[in-house]
Formats: sequence, C-alpha cells, structure tokens
Amino acid sequence: MRNFNTRFRLRDTDRHIRLVYSWFLLLMLAGFLFTFFWAHSMTELSPKGLAEHYRGSDANFGEPMSFGQLAETTHFHLFTMPVVFLIMVHVLYLTVASTTVKVITTWAAFSGVTLDLISPWLITYVSKFFVLTMLTGDILLVGSFLVMFIIPMYEMWVLNFPLMMKEPKE
Repeated sequence: MRNFNTRFRLRDTDRHIRLVYSWFLLLMLAGFLFTFFWAHSMTELSPKGLAEHYRGSDANFGEPMSFGQLAETTHFHLFTMPVVFLIMVHVLYLTVASTTVKVITTWAAFSGVTLDLISPWLITYVSKFFVLTMLTGDILLVGSFLVMFIIPMYEMWVLNFPLMMKEPKE
C-alpha cells in the first residue's frame, strides 16, 4: 500500500494552498482556545472542578450529569473529535517531520480523544478519581494539537522553499 503523501508536501505548494491549510489550522487553534477558556470557566480545569461538573456538588447545588446529557455530549464528540484529529494528522503527514514524530503524535492525539470520550462516564458512574484520566487525555490532546499546528505552520511559512526536485527534462 502506498503512502498517500509521497509526492505532495505542504512547503512545496503555492501560496494559495498554504493559505487554505493555514486558515484551517488557525480556525482549529481558535476552536481549541475557545474550548480551553470555556472548560476553565466551567471547571477551573482542576480535579475538584471536573469532579463537581460531572458528579454534582452539594456546595453549589449542582446535580450530577444525567445519562441523557452524557449521551448527547458523547454522541456529538464521538463524531466530531475523530474527524478533526484525522484532518489534523493528515496535515502533519504532509510535512517532512520524522516518521517517529508523526507516529507518536498520531497515537497521542487518538489516545487523548479516547480518554476524553470515556472519562465523563467513568467520573460520573465509577469514581471521581477518573478526573486524572480526563486530565491525561486533555494533556495528550493539547500536546498533539500543538505539534500538529506548529510543524505545518513552520514548514509552510518559515521554511518557504521547494523540497522536491523537478523531473529532469529529456
């Protein structure tokens, strides 16, 4: 099976293609920043805040998240997160980053997605200590996102020279 990107590299493309990929990456960055600030406002991104968000709290009269709420959130995220990260990984694979960086980032991203999807259920129905699972997933998501954002942007706009050699004329 051939790798889909053996000939196409981001830094070899014209400015218009780089702008399309850059806008996508910038919009994903905006989405991640918005999600970060929203999550911080809801939970302060602390273990206690996360546990209270999903399990409820007597201190703030919060109810635990219901099965229906968890199912609705999981349903939406189960369809969107893998697609977003598939596209982000695809963009990373269009760079000249090492295979090791690509593979580690891919595994980190999809492991983070998996942990982020199962953690609310585990926190709500098993134990508040699964907030550590969620935080681990979030660290994997953020770390992999940063790699998948920085490397392509750097390659498209800083290393702005063709890498592939042109075919020799016969």
